[in-house]
Amino acid sequence: MILKILGVISVLIGCGGVGFHIAYNYRREIKTLRQLINILDFMECELQYHLTPLPELCRLTAHEFRDDPGPVFAKLAIEMDSQISTDVERCMQVSLASLKKIPPITRTGMEMLGKNLGRFDLSGQLKGIESVRSDSVRKLRMLEDNRDNRIRSYQTLGLCAGAALAILLI
Repeated sequence: MILKILGVISVLIGCGGVGFHIAYNYRREIKTLRQLINILDFMECELQYHLTPLPELCRLTAHEFRDDPGPVFAKLAIEMDSQISTDVERCMQVSLASLKKIPPITRTGMEMLGKNLGRFDLSGQLKGIESVRSDSVRKLRMLEDNRDNRIRSYQTLGLCAGAALAILLI
């Protein structure tokens, strides 16, 4: 009897944990997308008013923004310094591949940014940053719509799935 109770508790905790983990990832996506928008604003100001060179801009960005996706820019600066070619898109892909914890929705914005940086003149780069920023804002609004209901649903579904599985096992 004690083993059944321990089994039921384990199933409830396991399934509930999965639901809470999904909710945590959802919150993390929103946080990193907000951080990416702040980074893009910073980069736009630095390019527009200081004309900061791209590797230095990436180092400044990594220094100012230590939370995700900030460390990607530190890796990007290192990649751009060590590469013989100045293909920022390829350097961004290598930087993103080295950091696996960036959420997919933020990763696509970073890949778009890598395609735009270093390829055009100043006005083209600023337009590219603005394009990535507007796309990120759109995605952020989409994620924030009914955010509380979605998070609560993920948590509830995890617990309910655990309860259903526990009932089936008893």
